[in-house]
Amino acid sequence: MAATAPADERLVQGKLLAVKDPKPGDPSKRSLKLRAVEKQSSDVVSGDPTLPLGAGGAVVEVAVNGAVDSAQIYQLPQGTRADGDPFWSASSGGFRYADPDGEQGPVAAVRLERSSGGALKMSVDLRGRHAALDIVPPNLGTDGFVALRLSGGDRYCAGFGPDAKQKNKGAQLWLARQAPAETCGTPAVTSGDFLALSYNVAGLPEGISGSHPAVNTAQISPKLNAYDLVVVQESWQTPDPNPLAPLRVYHEILAADATHPYKSVPVPLPLGANPARPSALVSDGVNVFSRFPFTNVVHQPWAECWDTAADCLAMKGFMLARTTVAPGVTIDVYDLHNEAGSDPEDDTVRTNDMAQLAAFINAHSAGNAVIVGGDFNLHTNEEPDSTIFQQLLAATGLTDVCAHLSCPSPGRIDKWLFRSSDAISITPLSWQFETEVFKDSMGEQLSDHEALAVRFGWALNP
Repeated sequence: MAATAPADERLVQGKLLAVKDPKPGDPSKRSLKLRAVEKQSSDVVSGDPTLPLGAGGAVVEVAVNGAVDSAQIYQLPQGTRADGDPFWSASSGGFRYADPDGEQGPVAAVRLERSSGGALKMSVDLRGRHAALDIVPPNLGTDGFVALRLSGGDRYCAGFGPDAKQKNKGAQLWLARQAPAETCGTPAVTSGDFLALSYNVAGLPEGISGSHPAVNTAQISPKLNAYDLVVVQESWQTPDPNPLAPLRVYHEILAADATHPYKSVPVPLPLGANPARPSALVSDGVNVFSRFPFTNVVHQPWAECWDTAADCLAMKGFMLARTTVAPGVTIDVYDLHNEAGSDPEDDTVRTNDMAQLAAFINAHSAGNAVIVGGDFNLHTNEEPDSTIFQQLLAATGLTDVCAHLSCPSPGRIDKWLFRSSDAISITPLSWQFETEVFKDSMGEQLSDHEALAVRFGWALNP
């Protein structure tokens, strides 16, 4: 499992930011170039974008402001280019990214390195030749910034304000040089909202599932497109080749018609080969579909299980995806599936699960804005579930969206929680089970759980 840590802001002194659109109306000619160098820096390169299975990668944020503001966020996952080389590779003192043919978008090259002499160097090159580049000269410009966050690491930002040397050439060019001091610039967007969905899709094999995933999963998939951020539970990828055939699971069908550009990579099925839990045939089944890029993906299994509800046949647990909803606005998104069952031993395991989650949030999301969605398997209007749940809230500073909005069904096991930070305020705006959305032609629900939608508002604090 990849480790992550609370993210710090690292400022790198900007040397050059050039935004070009030499033929306005022809986006293929657009480009952006950042160069930032800080001599004798005390900052180190933290994070590792080369990690596999969605745990690696990085996010680049760009914002330029003036008469015409523009901003864009790019996810740069690890993977293999068409020529067989990886997108991300380790280099002397840091990491480099190369995508010369735009296979993953307009970011052609990234470099973050610390030299043996102590200089921290950061460069980013964007080109519209192969992929859509929305950044244009601000005509006339005032300020801008480029930020880079490596998976598991800090956020490195180079900004240029009005005190930098600037050159404006209408809609064709904005050039800023020699920022006199370290800064991160001003985000182009300071508030917004997004619609989030938590849904246990009952994706166990047909006949074992509490629903009919062989028929229903394909119906669920396109319905997810109405939501900006989707966390799902009980969704596993069928192995290829499949040693369990004709038994199968359904995540690839769930993802097929979902148009979210960012999707987590499912943890492979252990099929009894995980020494930590030899009884487990399936993995955690928690995954994220998002309109926003994310990095720092961590999957964490629960430390124990009790097999009343066949929980020991799975590596149940939770995942973290550090999600950038706008330039400079990052929220830690958690997705979980808790222990089921009604034995006293299940109550003990659920207590320990929530203590494990709280300890992880406090260690890895300290100071960050957080939202948590999932199947808690806690009927919080009953004991001992209410006490278990309140202990989680007290330990983390999280708030139940249902309680915040005085919802009519406070005891339901599918929940969303939230927490603001010093920098970002999170405000739930609506709460609703989508019973009229996720049903078949006969009016039957498409899973044995109902999908819970919450609209979250966010705002940068002054």
